[in-house]
Parts: sequence; C-alpha cells; structure tokens
Amino acid sequence: MSEVKDYGNGYNSENSVAIIWSIEDVEYRLEEYYKPIFNPELKYTKENCMDILHNVVDDHDAGYGVTWESIDYAIENYFYDELEKARKQ
Repeated sequence: MSEVKDYGNGYNSENSVAIIWSIEDVEYRLEEYYKPIFNPELKYTKENCMDILHNVVDDHDAGYGVTWESIDYAIENYFYDELEKARKQ
C-alpha cells in the first residue's frame, strides 16, 4: 500500500484527491505563449507566478474548475500594463 499523502485541513489521499497547478505551469504559459507573442522582454519571478496562482484560486468558477484559460486570464490581468504596451508596439 502506498504512503498516505496529507493535503491539510483533514484531507488526505485516503479521503480526497488533489489536482495541483504549480509555479512551473504558470512559467510554461509565460515562456511558451506570452513571451514570444507579446514581449520577449517580459520579466517575471516565482513570486509573480505564485501571485498569479492565488488569483486563479480567488477568481475561478467552481463549475468549470481551473483550466489553462484560467491561468491565461490571471496572467493577462496580472501583467495587463506590460502586455498592453507590447501589443501597441
């Protein structure tokens, strides 16, 4: 039997499942989609990526869950000024 994973707040791998979105997922979208199209000079940090993930949690629609579109929406809002400037160039 595999080890029980603790998710916190009384949730664990014996009574729940957890789907994880990580900083690496945000970085992937920034690198693969946003940097090449909008602004190769777009700078971000792990703290920016974590802020974006927190925004995803705060703003997502529980009826649809978290999707790549949720992450894109949070990125667009977080870097709105930088992306608008890049789009105008």
